[in-house]
Amino acid sequence: MINNEKQKLEANIWKFYLFDIFEAMLFAVPIIVLFWQENGLSLTQIMILQSLFAIAIVLLELPTGYFADMYGRKNILLLSGISFVIAISIYSIGFSFAAFLLAELFFALALSLYSGTSSAFVYDTLKQLKRENEYKKIFGKAKYYGFIAMAFSQIIGGFVGKINFRWTFYLTIPFYLLTVFITISMHEPKRNKLIVEKNNFKNHLRKLIKILKYSLINNIKMRWLIIFSAIIYAVNSAGLWLYQPYFKLTGIDIAYFGIIFASFQIVSAISSKYAHKIENKLGMKTSLIILIPIIFIGYLLTSKIIFLFSFVFIYFFQFVRAFSDPIFSDYINKLTTSDIRATVLSVQSLARRLLYAILIPFIGWIADVYSLVQAFAVAGIVTAVIGVIVLFMLYKDDVI
Repeated sequence: MINNEKQKLEANIWKFYLFDIFEAMLFAVPIIVLFWQENGLSLTQIMILQSLFAIAIVLLELPTGYFADMYGRKNILLLSGISFVIAISIYSIGFSFAAFLLAELFFALALSLYSGTSSAFVYDTLKQLKRENEYKKIFGKAKYYGFIAMAFSQIIGGFVGKINFRWTFYLTIPFYLLTVFITISMHEPKRNKLIVEKNNFKNHLRKLIKILKYSLINNIKMRWLIIFSAIIYAVNSAGLWLYQPYFKLTGIDIAYFGIIFASFQIVSAISSKYAHKIENKLGMKTSLIILIPIIFIGYLLTSKIIFLFSFVFIYFFQFVRAFSDPIFSDYINKLTTSDIRATVLSVQSLARRLLYAILIPFIGWIADVYSLVQAFAVAGIVTAVIGVIVLFMLYKDDVI
């Protein structure tokens, strides 16, 4: 390998770290539900907004991953950065459900462009450097830096939000602009390019269907890993938009929301950084099996024990959130090839978002009609029932 090429590829790694750091600087997270409510949205509308966001990602996920395989990871990451800038700019000047929905659609586009592409970009960079065995470590480290940045931004966001909720969005704009400039300087790693006879819609669709069949039908291990990944993501994230009302229920002052959310990111950062070590020690089978009971325990405790520091039970969800992502993507990366890697990873992300979109309106309805506590309890029951069934199927088909 020519030294100049090697240096450019190695630079991709620290540039990707910076991309994850800047993308994570969303100062509004600790007060976003309160911001929506201040602008006239009910809890039901908030859940609908997030469900539509998830559905948008479902619709965009496959095409964006496919385009990354066709036209390059760097180009798609650049579009992701631009979409982040547009989304946060709309939020900065929006005052209505319609404006927030438009912003969420651009966020959906940004995240779908980023999801499978980012993992494929890192893996193919390392593969060309002959360092692909370091993927879990490096991807986990990128998430670690992102979580630390998120923690910092959320502490600041809590204090700024105490003054003015909207200012938290203004603060994010320059950091999202930096993702665009960082991506421009990245170097496209070599990959086996998808071969399509004619550059028309029919041939692209045929190839896409072929990849779907490979991911979800022909490759049994791939299918169950994608399904299990979707279940873990959906049940683990089901209570996300209830955290802030839950904090108020336990008696926490709004001023401390940012610090609590920052503590979530610290837990996630540590989990992500050491995910590869934990997985190496436990092995694939145990690493997958423990996810369901950890989530179930989190919901059990949040629904049964209500006091000022009940937010510590949410750490269970933060561990799973950070630990599961690098190990699932690593397992799936090993089962596919570079020519379809971004598309397959987008299938995984699509499945996750689809199940999430189906689940959260139901959980939100339980919270509205009954109570937050019962919503957490129902989420725990759903986790246990679905988890036992899918673990049995994983065992039956010799995945674990």
